[in-house]
Amino acid sequence: VLGLKAVLATGEVVEFGGQSREQIGPDWTGLFVGNEGLFGIALEITLQLLPRAEMFHTVLAGYRTLEEAGDAVTAVVASGLLPGAIEIMDALALEAATAAVHADYPPGCAAVLIVELEGPREVVASERVRLDEILAASKPVEVRPARDAAERLAIWKGRKSAFSAVGRLSPDFIVQDGVVPRRRLGEALKKINAWSSEMNVRCANVFHAGDGNLHPLILYDGREPGALARAEELAGRILRMCVEMGGSITGEHGVGMEKREYLSAMFGPEEIACMHRVRAAFDPHGIANPGKMFPSAEAPSLTQHGLHPLERAGVISRE
Repeated sequence: VLGLKAVLATGEVVEFGGQSREQIGPDWTGLFVGNEGLFGIALEITLQLLPRAEMFHTVLAGYRTLEEAGDAVTAVVASGLLPGAIEIMDALALEAATAAVHADYPPGCAAVLIVELEGPREVVASERVRLDEILAASKPVEVRPARDAAERLAIWKGRKSAFSAVGRLSPDFIVQDGVVPRRRLGEALKKINAWSSEMNVRCANVFHAGDGNLHPLILYDGREPGALARAEELAGRILRMCVEMGGSITGEHGVGMEKREYLSAMFGPEEIACMHRVRAAFDPHGIANPGKMFPSAEAPSLTQHGLHPLERAGVISRE
C-alpha cells in the first residue's frame, strides 16, 4: 500500500502517502493500514502491483512426524534460501483435503511440507539444487517435485482447500492464528499435538511455516455440553505458548473479540495505554470498530482540548 485517502472517525478526510515508495516523514500510511479499523475508513487505496515470477519450482515432501516437518522448515530457512512459500499440513488436514478435493499425498505421513521457489529462471535453477539437498537431509518419507504447471496446481489445490475442507470432519471449528520463532516451530507443533491428545480435542494444523505463522483448526461439536469451552481452552493455550516462545498472538488475522483478552499477555499496561493514546488521536470518541483489540472497556477520550493531535503534527487541517 503506497498511499490512501481515508475518513477518520472524527469525520475528517485525510490523505497519506502517494504513488512512490519513497516517502518523507512518519509512515502514516503504514500506521493506518495496521490500525485494525480503529482510526476510520479507507476510501481510496493506491497499490503497487508486483510482476508475476518468471519461474516456479514447487516441491511436496512427506514426513513421519509434525516435528520432522517443522525441523525441515528450520533447515530451509537457516540455509539462506528465501522461498516464495513454505507450508505445512498435518495428517488431519490432509485427511480433510483428500476427502474434499481428492488431493494426492504420500500415504502414511503425519505431515507434508510444501516449498515453492520463485524468481528468474537462472536463480530458481540454482536454488533448487540446494533445496533438494536440504530436503534429502531432512529424511522425508517421499519427495515429489512438480514436473509441470498441472502438478503444481494439484499440490496447491489441496492446501488451499484445507480450511473449508475440515468442515467435512467436524460441524464446528475455531481457526486460530499465532506466530512462533521459526527455529521453535517443531517444538510448538509437538506441544499442540500433546495438548490435543490430553484434552481430547482434535486439531488440524495448517501453517505458513516460512514465517512461523500457525493456523491450528480446532474441531468441536457445539451440540455437546462443554465442547466449545474445551476448544477455546486449547486455543488459549496455543496463544499463550506463542507469547512464551517469543512470538505473537496474531500473525495476519488481527485482534478482535476472541483475542483481545490475550493482548495483555503480550504487552504491559504502559504499552496498552500508549496504544489507547494513538487510537484516541484518530478516534477520540472510540466509535470506529468499537470493542475490538483492547482487553477492557474502551478508554474515555484522551484527546486534549484545543487542536487535534494530527493538526499539531501538521497532517490534517480543519479548513
